[in-house]
Amino acid sequence: MKDFLHLHSNKDESPGFLRGALMWRGSVTPRIFFSLLLMTCYCALIVALDQYWQPLPHLAVTPFEYTGVVLGLVLVFRTNAGHERWWEARKLWGAIVNQSRNIAIGALSYGDILNVSSQQPLWTKDMVKWTIAFSFATKESLRNGKNFDELSDLLNEQELDALKSAGHMPLFVAGKIAELLQQARLSHYIDGFVFMGLEGQRVLLIDHIGACERILKTPMPLVYAIKARRFILIFLLLLPFSLIENLGFSAVFIFFLVAYPLLSLDRIGIELQNPFVTKNLSHLPLDSICDTIKLHCSALLEQSQRSGNHNFP
Repeated sequence: MKDFLHLHSNKDESPGFLRGALMWRGSVTPRIFFSLLLMTCYCALIVALDQYWQPLPHLAVTPFEYTGVVLGLVLVFRTNAGHERWWEARKLWGAIVNQSRNIAIGALSYGDILNVSSQQPLWTKDMVKWTIAFSFATKESLRNGKNFDELSDLLNEQELDALKSAGHMPLFVAGKIAELLQQARLSHYIDGFVFMGLEGQRVLLIDHIGACERILKTPMPLVYAIKARRFILIFLLLLPFSLIENLGFSAVFIFFLVAYPLLSLDRIGIELQNPFVTKNLSHLPLDSICDTIKLHCSALLEQSQRSGNHNFP
C-alpha cells in the first residue's frame, strides 16, 4: 500500500514535514532570493536611518492591514489562474494518453495486414508506431525542440528526417495516421463504423494539440502582471515606515516575513503560466507521459504478436 501511494504522489516531495519545508530544489526561493534580499536590505536601511540619523515619517499600521488583504486576494487570483492553466494542460495530456490507447487498441483489434508480402510494412504496426510518435511530436513542438531519440527504434532514418523537417510536427504525424486510415478504408480492410471511430480519435488528438498551443501562446495579460507587481512594490516600499516606530530593528524580521510570501506567490504565478517548458518549476512531466504512451502501446502490439492474431514479419 505504501509503494502504491508513493508511486502516485509527487516523487520529489519529501514525506517528512521539516525536510519538505526546507527543500531547496523545486522551490521558488532561489528565484526570488535576490529580490527578497534587496527589499530586506532596503528595510534595514530605513530602520538604520530612523535610529541613527534622524526620525523618518511614521505611518499607521491600520491602512496596511486593509491593503494587505486586498493584495493577498490579487496574488491568490493570479496563482489560481496559473494553476488553472497548469491543470488544464495536464487534463489535455491525459486525453492524449487515452486517445493514443484507443487508436492502438482499435487498430490491433480490427486490423490485419494489407499486403501479404513480408517486404511491406504492416498496417497495424504502422498505426501503432505513428500513434506513439504523435505524443513525442507534440511534446517537442510545445518545447520548440526536435529530439526524437526515443523514436529511433520505431521510425527509420528517412521517417525521422521527414518528421523533423515538417512545418508542424504533430500535424505531420496526424496526417500519416489519416493516410493509413484512408488506405484501410479504400481497401475495405475496415468498415465505415471502424473508420469513423478511429478517425474521431485522431480528430481529438488534433483538438488537444490545438488547446495546448492556446495555453502556450496566450500568456497571462501583461497589464495584470504589471499592476500586481506594482502593488507589491508600493506595499513593500511603504511598509517599513509603519513598523519602525514600535519595533525598531525587529521591523527587519517582520518585513522579511511579509515580503517572503508575497514575492513567492508572485513567482509561483509566473512559474505556472507555461506548464510545458522544462525551465519552469513544476512543469508537466511530458517525457514520462510520452514514455508511458510508448510503453503501453508497444505492450499492446507485443501482446497481439504473441496471441497470433496478426501475421507479423
